[in-house]
Parts: sequence; C-alpha cells; structure tokens
Amino acid sequence: MDTEFEKEAVVVTPAPLAAMWRRYVAFLADWIILSLGGYIVGMLLFDPLVRLGLWTRVIGVVIATVYFGIFDSGWGGASSPGKKMLGIRVVDDGGRVLGPIRSVVRAALICAPFMLTNLFPMEGERPWGALALNGLIGGWMSATLYLLAFNRGTRQGLHDLATRSFVVHGRATRQGLATYTFWQPHIVIAVAFVALSVPAGMAGLPMYMHFAPGSVSPVTSTTTVPDTGPVQVLGSRLTWKLKTAHDKNPPECLTAWFHLAGTGVDDESVARSLAMRMVAHYHCRVVTNLTVRMQYGFDLGFSSGTRFRDFVIDEADLTRSP
Repeated sequence: MDTEFEKEAVVVTPAPLAAMWRRYVAFLADWIILSLGGYIVGMLLFDPLVRLGLWTRVIGVVIATVYFGIFDSGWGGASSPGKKMLGIRVVDDGGRVLGPIRSVVRAALICAPFMLTNLFPMEGERPWGALALNGLIGGWMSATLYLLAFNRGTRQGLHDLATRSFVVHGRATRQGLATYTFWQPHIVIAVAFVALSVPAGMAGLPMYMHFAPGSVSPVTSTTTVPDTGPVQVLGSRLTWKLKTAHDKNPPECLTAWFHLAGTGVDDESVARSLAMRMVAHYHCRVVTNLTVRMQYGFDLGFSSGTRFRDFVIDEADLTRSP
C-alpha cells in the first residue's frame, strides 16, 4: 500500500512594524518624563548647572542615552516607559531584543543629533570647526527626520539602520524581519542632507530644533549669579517700532534682550554697554529709555531653566560711546 505524506508549507509572518504615530507618541511621553526629571534637578542644582555651560547639554545627552539605552534593551524589557504605554518594542533583524551595548549605541545616534543641534553659540566670532560641527549635527538630525517620515518599507531611522534594529508592535517573538525591504535611494537622499548641511552650517545658517521646555523666573536679591569668566553673549534680540512711510527718522528701539553665560547678569554697566552696541549696530533711536533684559540659565537638551534681571536705561546713558 502506498502512503502519501502531505507536507504543509509553514508561512512565517514577521512581527508587525510599529506605526509611526505610535513611535511619535511614545517618544513624546518619554520626553515628558525626562523633562520632569530635569525640572526637578534644575530647581535643586540651578547654579551648578549654569556654571557647567555647554557641558550641561553633553550631560543631558548622556542621561537621555542611558535612559533609552537601558529601557530599550533586553535589560529594560525592550521598551522605554513611553513605548510600553503604546505597546511597541525594539528588536533586531532576527526579532530578538537588543543587548545593552547595541541599545546604548542606538540611543546615542538618535539623542545626540536632536539634543546637540546648535551646540555652539551663533553670536560673535565662531571657529569654522564649530560651524561645521553645527551643520553636521543638524544634517544628521534632518536625515533622521526624513527617513522616519518617508521610509515606509522598514520604518527605520538612521539610528535603526546603523544598529540593524526595528520597532515592532507587540512582543519580541524571534520572528525575522528580513521580508521588509529598504528602498536604497533613501540612503543617497540622507547622505545629501548631511553633505549639504555642513556648508550651510559653515555659512552661519541655523540648523537646529529645540526640545527643552524650561522655566523662567526673575533674579532675586538672594540669588547667586554664577561667575563663569568673561561676559559671553549666547544670544541677543532687539525689538523696534516700525516707521511710517513719511517718517524719515530711524526706527524707535523698544526692548533689548541678551542671553549670557552667567557673568554680568546683575551688572547694569554691562547691560548698558551691550545695549549701546546693539543700538549702534541696528541704527535705531531710543526715546526716553530702553528696557534691557539680561538672562542666563542652563539647557540639558530635554529641560532648561532661566533666570533674568530687567534694567531700564535712560536715553542719555545710551548716547555715550561704548
């Protein structure tokens, strides 16, 4: 008697990729958690953080990298708190959870470009190397955003591609994800973003986004303004009143704002000197007085804090040579 054996083909269905809206919402939830933690740390250690200057941003990158790196690895269940809320997990191309080192590298490749953009001040003399680095970081951020928005085949950003990882909806099931295909021209476009951003940064064009919510409070008499060395202006802004078509006088200056590294915030002579230079540069006139805000603070990348002091400087004090 002949016996027929029927073989059934086993069809392996890969784990479903997480929808981008789930990833965005999960990232937002994680960012809120980091921001709340940064707010508490900022209240307790405001002045020490200010003294660290730009290093606070680097410290913020390390904190965020450890946060995502540990939680998204097998040690943390392959899901950060935000991802757990949305039911998504990080796995490798074989459907397995990531080891801690690989997960930390993945986290660093996404946290660094978003948190270190515009790391160096855009005011004053800027070395070419600092401008090029600003452009490079901004280009990496732009390329990552492009891939996350348009890479429909594998839904991977640069950090995912570099570590051969995926974000799936559901549990890690050891199901391979080789059936998902990546459109290779995406890499060419991503490289173009980076290549074009470097000369753009060297030309002084802003290449950044800011994700650090912060608090603002006035400087009181009991506040110690950190001495971080010579006065360093990190940012400045001047507002003025628009002229009418028949007004031949220069525009009227209204307010001036300066973001300093810390030193000089409570020094009226510094406020007057900076305001005089700003007024002379923009060729506007002061009527009666000018309100000048001197501000300083810290920026961890995911949380920031600011304190300020306002001065009202008479027009007569602004007519002298700086």
